[in-house]
Amino acid sequence: MSRAFGKLGGGWWVAAVGALTVVAFVLRAVLLRDSLFGDELFMYRIVHNQSVGNVMSVVRHTEKTPPLFFYLVGASAKLGGSTVWFRLPSLAFAVGLVPLTYVLGLRTVGRAAGLAGAAIVALDPFTIFYGTEGRAYSALAFLAALSTLCLLQALDTNRRRWWVAYVVAVVAVVYTHYMGVFVLVAQVAWAAWTRRERIRQLLIANAFVLLAYVPWIPSYLLQQSHSDKEARGIARFAPASVERLGEINVKALLGHPLVELPELPGRPAFIAAMVVVIVAAVVAATRAWRHRRQGPGLSSPIALVLLLAVATPAGVGLVSLRPDMSFMLPRNLSPSLVALALLVGWLLTSLGRRASIPAIAVMFVVLVIGAADSLEDSNRRPPFRSVAHLLDAEARPGDPIIQESFLPPTGAPDDVLLINFRHPHPLFRGSAGERQAWALGRRGGRVFLVLPLPGIYKSVPHLGRRNGPGKRFVLVSEHRYTGFWDILVGTYALG
Repeated sequence: MSRAFGKLGGGWWVAAVGALTVVAFVLRAVLLRDSLFGDELFMYRIVHNQSVGNVMSVVRHTEKTPPLFFYLVGASAKLGGSTVWFRLPSLAFAVGLVPLTYVLGLRTVGRAAGLAGAAIVALDPFTIFYGTEGRAYSALAFLAALSTLCLLQALDTNRRRWWVAYVVAVVAVVYTHYMGVFVLVAQVAWAAWTRRERIRQLLIANAFVLLAYVPWIPSYLLQQSHSDKEARGIARFAPASVERLGEINVKALLGHPLVELPELPGRPAFIAAMVVVIVAAVVAATRAWRHRRQGPGLSSPIALVLLLAVATPAGVGLVSLRPDMSFMLPRNLSPSLVALALLVGWLLTSLGRRASIPAIAVMFVVLVIGAADSLEDSNRRPPFRSVAHLLDAEARPGDPIIQESFLPPTGAPDDVLLINFRHPHPLFRGSAGERQAWALGRRGGRVFLVLPLPGIYKSVPHLGRRNGPGKRFVLVSEHRYTGFWDILVGTYALG
């Protein structure tokens, strides 16, 4: 039996990985019923009650990623109408990522570091969030790690089944998300340089990958205009910079993708974790410099982990060098997530027993704090479903509902309330729609106002003087719902 699947480290190690896997499932299950939010609404619009052909057409003409994950979500969503089924593929990949990280760690950086990496993946708020996000990021992290493991097995055994598994995993990556290419290129470069006796098999395997990808190339070229448009939009609120690149790497390791550092996991915990990781990195670099001639060198699997950990951040940095373009979002680092976790696990366990035990303990405590904080209402998705249920209960047939926003139009779907209503309601958006709503409200005597509060606007205390035209409407009740965006709901009546 192969090295990766032979001795998994004994009963205690397997039990620890099993416990982490259960913890990962529980943490993510808590968030499964959160309201759909952000890019999930694009996914919902594309796959909900759509045929296979319609999904492909919409993905080609409106999306900026390949189609594989859309079909997985579409198939899962047909099993039930709740967000649980919609998010089930992400949950499955996210939970499976924990044992996969350990197995890959066992194959590359050792048992202890592999277990530490699995703990990071299980408890990291970043992976908790994307483990319940109806988008491709947890799948991308899983498939990138799986392709690495299959490549290592193929290089070691030269068995056809492992080369086939490698090809299948790589094809799955390239049909899931374009950001996976940086890890795949790093894998091939490392294998070609360090295992030259396998260069023929490596070239044949990747020729099959290219052959499988050829049918999608026209669609890829069509999608580039969508991708460039998105990159320009990202550049407006997350401009490319060295500081920004460092920030998203830290967020991927121990932060929340949509909560500012160091608010989560908190400033003391954040400082403690960064000190531990930096000290461990300095110690490892000093040791490598002193013993550079006796070190394992580039052929070591540890060198592969390091290369994969930096591949995606470096690639994201390179493609963000174009003027007015940026891809510097934490989610785009997903392909390197497992390698980054294993690298940190290796750094911590390489300090020596006296230093590594407290270092790992500090990191574990910080991750537990971050995981617990990520389940707090204030750090969860905006509760649009609760808002919709309130309006279902209080709005009479025909009462107009205004959905306002502090944000400029972004092209993002704004039907989050519509898909959560149990009963039909007239919903109005934009300045023209708001004028229509107030006019309609004069007939029934009531208007409802829904105001999401993103970012700095979360500090807005109440609705204030939003009394409608002619000041004949007065605010009679107000509800506040908490998430990483708060939502204010006001009921206005003719005075």
